[in-house]
Amino acid sequence: MAEEAEAGARSVRRRRFDPNRRERIARAAIRVIGERGVEGLTHRAVAEAADVPIAGTTYHYKDKEDLLAAALEICVADYAAIMAAIPASHPEFTIGQLVDQTATALIGCFGPDRTITTVQLELYIAAIRRPGLRPIADRFTAATRTMYSHYTDPDTAALLTDVAQGITLRGMATTNPPSEEQIRSQLLRCLP
Repeated sequence: MAEEAEAGARSVRRRRFDPNRRERIARAAIRVIGERGVEGLTHRAVAEAADVPIAGTTYHYKDKEDLLAAALEICVADYAAIMAAIPASHPEFTIGQLVDQTATALIGCFGPDRTITTVQLELYIAAIRRPGLRPIADRFTAATRTMYSHYTDPDTAALLTDVAQGITLRGMATTNPPSEEQIRSQLLRCLP
């Protein structure tokens, strides 16, 4: 009897201390979206990508909507940190220099940063049909507008933000994305 109890105790898998599991699962959801798109996001795929049992994903995120929201939260937090770092590290920029930097960054979105940009856009667009994601998606726009507002007035910052988002979407969805010079020219037209 004691041997059976001991064998049963050994067969029970001990729960591993994993304080970052929730974030690791959400970041795995971002990777899955990058590979398969929003429609390919499943608890099983995320569990495999995060190297956790499927029960671990369902414990932290009850359904696909929760996984999407968590992935979008991380994407917007990462993006907001990048936007906040620009005025912090380059407070001396003129608006023209910032336009140059934006044009260069957008070219990166169509090339080496394409995967993360694709995930950001997929999650952003998911908010069209999922109203619960819209407040999170709004923070993408707010982060960009806040960054531009350090260098220009609020109306121009809003226009630059909207134009840059449109250029990003068009550049990602076409076979011929705009050149850096075309982007720079379009953004400069927004300036007063």
